[in-house]
Amino acid sequence: MTMRDELLQAMQASDVYPKPPSMASGLLHELIGRKLEKMVRYSWWPADVALAECGIVAEQAFSLTAGPVAIHFEDGFVLGAASHPSWNSVVVWNEGDTPSNDKLESDAEFHPITSSGRYATAFWQRCMNEPVVEVIILKRVKMSAKARALPSEVGVRLLFGNGLSFVLSHGLNKPTDDFSILEEFQLQPDEFSEVAVR
Repeated sequence: MTMRDELLQAMQASDVYPKPPSMASGLLHELIGRKLEKMVRYSWWPADVALAECGIVAEQAFSLTAGPVAIHFEDGFVLGAASHPSWNSVVVWNEGDTPSNDKLESDAEFHPITSSGRYATAFWQRCMNEPVVEVIILKRVKMSAKARALPSEVGVRLLFGNGLSFVLSHGLNKPTDDFSILEEFQLQPDEFSEVAVR
């Protein structure tokens, strides 16, 4: 077995390694029934700098800054999510089980931006304390041959008990490979195949 094969095998066996959503369906299924407590973006820049770097207004910083997110649930479970441009995909992992020195909150290069306060819209607070009722993986219907050869799982939609939903997305807000967390109205028009996590 090559080193690459060993790494792939370790990734598949452990939920602490970032992987495309379909390879983490068991992890995503564990979200169902859990209540959202808080979310923290780990921005590449302090919030005020992110506004200029990303060309956004203050209340969009949580949603549209560059960097991964930690999604905390009431029972202590923490899901990590980000983009993996070379896979053309969102990736997810069990941030709560990540060794403490590798956790997002331990990385001094990141700047936390929470889903509450002046750097987030009121929408995010309406999702708090709501249970996840469904998780859906999104893929574009129309893709290049190169994108078809990759995981290309460009979104994970989380639907909540109160009917609200948002999308952990790779390149769905603008023509880039940036990771963003989008309210439904922020999605660019596109045709998606949707697969519910079972």
